[in-house]
Amino acid sequence: FNVGANVPMSILDTSARKFYKIWEMACFSGFLVGREAARVMSQRKRGTIIFTGATASVRGGAIFGAFASAKHGLRALAQSMARELGPKNIHVAHVVIDAAVDTQWIRENHPEYQKFVEKDGVVQPADLAKNYVMLHEQPRNAWTFELDVRPWVEKW
Repeated sequence: FNVGANVPMSILDTSARKFYKIWEMACFSGFLVGREAARVMSQRKRGTIIFTGATASVRGGAIFGAFASAKHGLRALAQSMARELGPKNIHVAHVVIDAAVDTQWIRENHPEYQKFVEKDGVVQPADLAKNYVMLHEQPRNAWTFELDVRPWVEKW
């Protein structure tokens, strides 16, 4: 599950409607997807559910109050689901991605795209996918709940 909803706006300018819509997109929809996946996987007695977060999942930033609260909520949901569903052989994980992923939108809209690519500072989709596959293939005795993915040039 991955919905960005990364909308910068001052808390002073954030309407209740905008805040709610960002929460609905990035947190509530994760609940709906996670619940339905869990229902199917519970019957199969196995599965993997992976939620994609961002640095905002663990740290709020100025002008990102609505986004951070939604991503924090999604992370908390994932933690609760991991504890509830783990005993049912369902691996729930949360991946923090603090990076631009090389997509058409990034190529067309990131002003310094080429500079970051030359420094190996944009995550390649195939490399990111390897992390998700690794989470899915982990044995139950060594499940990872949270994985933090970022290129080496990303500032912490």
